Amino acid sequence: MKRSLSPPSATEKNRVNPAYRFATLDEFVISPNTFMNNREQVPRYRLPLSQILLALAFLIILFYRGFSDPDEGRYSEIPREMIARGDWKTMRLMDYLYYEKPPVAYWITAAALSLFGIHDWAARVPLLLVVLSMAGLMGWLIRSEWKQARPGLILFTACSTAGFAAGCSILLTDSFLMLWMTATSAALYRAFKSDGEQAGRMGFLALAAVAAVLGVLTKGAVAVVLPGATLVLWLLWEKRLRALFSPAVIPAVLLFTVLLIPSFLFIEQWNPGFLRQFVFQEHLARFLGTRAIQLHDEPFWFYGKVLPLLLLPWTFFLFRAGRQLKARHAPSTDTLTRYLLVWAGVVLLFFSIGTGKLMSYILPAIPPLTLLIGRWGLIEPQDGTVADRRLWNTGVFGLGLLLAAFPVFWCISYFQLLPGVIYKTPLSSLTIVIPIALAVWLGRPMTGASPAALTLPAASVLLSVALLMSPIAGRDMNVLLHSNSSIVYKSLAAALKPDDTVIAFWDYRPALPFYARRVTVLYQIKNELEFGMQREPGRPGELTTPDELRELIRKAKGRVYGVIRPGDFDTKFKPLGIGHEPGGLPGDPDTVVVRLLN
Repeated sequence: MKRSLSPPSATEKNRVNPAYRFATLDEFVISPNTFMNNREQVPRYRLPLSQILLALAFLIILFYRGFSDPDEGRYSEIPREMIARGDWKTMRLMDYLYYEKPPVAYWITAAALSLFGIHDWAARVPLLLVVLSMAGLMGWLIRSEWKQARPGLILFTACSTAGFAAGCSILLTDSFLMLWMTATSAALYRAFKSDGEQAGRMGFLALAAVAAVLGVLTKGAVAVVLPGATLVLWLLWEKRLRALFSPAVIPAVLLFTVLLIPSFLFIEQWNPGFLRQFVFQEHLARFLGTRAIQLHDEPFWFYGKVLPLLLLPWTFFLFRAGRQLKARHAPSTDTLTRYLLVWAGVVLLFFSIGTGKLMSYILPAIPPLTLLIGRWGLIEPQDGTVADRRLWNTGVFGLGLLLAAFPVFWCISYFQLLPGVIYKTPLSSLTIVIPIALAVWLGRPMTGASPAALTLPAASVLLSVALLMSPIAGRDMNVLLHSNSSIVYKSLAAALKPDDTVIAFWDYRPALPFYARRVTVLYQIKNELEFGMQREPGRPGELTTPDELRELIRKAKGRVYGVIRPGDFDTKFKPLGIGHEPGGLPGDPDTVVVRLLN
């Protein structure tokens, strides 16, 4: 029977019909021929240009940005000290034993620093491999199941989210953990996606075992517990739990054990007490909230307010994804969708139950969530209903709102509409709106039936964020200003001589010794270094009284510099009565450098 191309009736407009492909903002129901014409209306350069802007954003975030404290400073300083001591076996921070994490991430970063030199950009070279590997793993997954659903656009959606950019470009152990858990989860899916596919299962399970070991040696047991729970729940959902008894599982378990146990014994040998501290304090006590120093105590619903930020600029498409999942019966018909839902749910639930919470903890949930948004929120054809049209427009509205936010933010800063909240920025910082202007100038970026029409504004948003995080936009406008004093540290490092000493007052700044290329002296600072201080009492480098401070200044062979917060300068530093003069170095709203006098 020949299909009629006459306009559908009002009843047909509200019926789910795959023949009615992507609706434009002006036209809600279109035929297949119109759909093809609409796709051709999107310029062919749009997606390649979007990919170029996205790549540029990652390069800026990775290699043209100073460290933010304390996280990036910590995970760069530990490897630097390994290199400086010529000892990669012992984990130390500020020369104190530091047992919060296993050493794999430190070793990877130390290898890059050894190869390229002690630079902040060099410490992030491994993260470029994380970006590429993550993109490859996600592409491998979606091309195995969603070949007909424009996998390139789905992958672009996932890679252009704030969560993916943060997870792959900020130097954290969570960044490497996200990679290892994604590799483990992807390999487990490929190994068990069908009971009938025995060939290759052993290879996929071996890959999962190796990735899980690397994950455990990066951050801990979550690297194997969460992918394992995902696999079990997914197989239960599919009523295929018996697949776990496949003969191929035994070699994988043996491989995991053979790799993991000797590794932990090696770490314990050179870091006595590590296993006890790591298992009982950094795992059990941190999760249960009984840790002696319990940080980041947040309510159960904490990730409910964090997740929308990590899913930008596609956050509002999450609503459409939810509706399409239900309308298309995707959880009951698509096995990859089921797996991704379980994967994201397990990660979010686990870390929501735990007492200590940080935004970075749920980075392993970003790959499955963003793939689901791309597949069902963005790529799935519009079904012709009013509800679907509204959800699509809601997603587009959210993206447009982000585009408008950058020039508004610049005006607030430049014209000092919120003085003291947002610092005044120089005229040169107008560069942050150039990507937005480019997206608008290249023509109707927020209209069009195809998701390809939205890639350019999405990439422009991420590029503008990258510029905000870099010195390009002007030092005072850096959105990481309160945690990034790298320009000050670099100026201090350039002025230091071999015999000079640097003292950090009251404020834990692990990025400072990285840039200074020497361990700094700590004045009345413990923080997370307390464990190491207790294990090695009396170790030089910690000052607790003004008399100890004066004695160090008196005996110093070279100059002594103090690094202080401006708020502490008048209230804490001046009452010490220590002679000082301006250090002759630039400061910032959070850092003052002075020279201490005998």
